[in-house]
Amino acid sequence: MSGPVLRTDNLVLHFKKTRSLLDLLSGKPAQAVQALNGVSIELQKGETLGIVGESGCGKSTLARAIAGLYKPQSGDIEYDGVSIAKNKGAAQREYNRRVQMIFQDPYSSLNPRLRVGDMLREALSVHKMRPPKEIEKRIYELLELVRLPRDAADKLPHEFSGGQRQRIAIARALSVEPEVLIADELVSALDVSVQAQVVNLLLTLQDELGLTVLFVAHDLRLVRHVSHRVAVIYLGSVVEVGSASGLFANPKHPYSQALLSAAPSLDPDEKGNQIVLSGELPSPLNIPSGCAFHSRCPIAQAICRQTKPTLQGNPETGQVACHLVDPTSN
Repeated sequence: MSGPVLRTDNLVLHFKKTRSLLDLLSGKPAQAVQALNGVSIELQKGETLGIVGESGCGKSTLARAIAGLYKPQSGDIEYDGVSIAKNKGAAQREYNRRVQMIFQDPYSSLNPRLRVGDMLREALSVHKMRPPKEIEKRIYELLELVRLPRDAADKLPHEFSGGQRQRIAIARALSVEPEVLIADELVSALDVSVQAQVVNLLLTLQDELGLTVLFVAHDLRLVRHVSHRVAVIYLGSVVEVGSASGLFANPKHPYSQALLSAAPSLDPDEKGNQIVLSGELPSPLNIPSGCAFHSRCPIAQAICRQTKPTLQGNPETGQVACHLVDPTSN
C-alpha cells in the first residue's frame, strides 16, 4: 500500500472562551474549549473514512481544520507526504484546490445573489481550470455530472430544493478538480426522501473521479453504508479506528460499543441491546484526566484515571486507545 494522500499528526485545537466582566473583575482565569486533543488519522487514496461520535466531540472541528478554516495550536497536516503548516500564497491556494469541503447547510453555503452558472464560472476562472473560451462548456459538464439540467445555470439558489442545492455545492467543489472531498454532515439538513439520492451521487462520483472522501456524520447507518474505514472520536480524541465492516460487527472500545449499540437497527428481532452509559458527557472546557472516557466507562480502573491511552494495533486491521482492551482480540 502506498502512503496516505492526507494525514493528521497529533492535531491540537483549543478555542479560548470569552471572559465575562465578572470573570475579569474576579480574576478568574480564561477557559478554553478543548475541541481537538491530539487527533491522528490517515486517508488512503480513493477511500472513504467515516468520522463518528456524539455531538460536540470534535468531528466538524477536525473537518474544518483539515480544510484550512481553523489553524491548530500544534500538530501537523500532511498532504502527499508534505506538511502544509508553512504553506503560503500559491502553495496554500493549490492545497485549497485539492482539498475541498462541502458544508452541512446548502441554504447558507451558497451565495444567494449569484446564479449557479456565475458561481461555477468564478471558481473555474480564479483557479484557471479552463481557458476562457471553454468555461461555458465546462459549466454544463459540471451540471450534468451532478444530474442537474443545463438551465440550472441561469437560476438563483432560492429556486432550488435542498437536495438540488447540495448538488450545486458538490458541483462547485468539483469545479476545481479536487483529490479530496470533505463532506461535513452532507445530508443531515435534507429530507430523508432525498438523502439517499445525494449520498448515492457522491458514491458514483467517487468511483468515476477517483476521489478520496472524509465523511463526517452522526447517522451511523449512513456511515456504515458509505465508508471503507471508520474513526470514532470522543471529546476530541480518536478512541478507535478500523474497517467499517469490522468495527460495526465487533467494536472493541467501550465507547464505540455504547455508541454503536444506540444506533437504530433494521432487524425487528434485535431489541434491548443498547448499552446505557452512566453520567453525563463531560464539558470540553474541563476534560477528565487520563482517559477522557473513564468517568462513564463500565470497566475503568485506576490507570484509566491517570494516563491517557494511545492508539494501539495495526492500522490495517484496527486500532484502539484503551488500556484494558487488546486490539488484536476478536
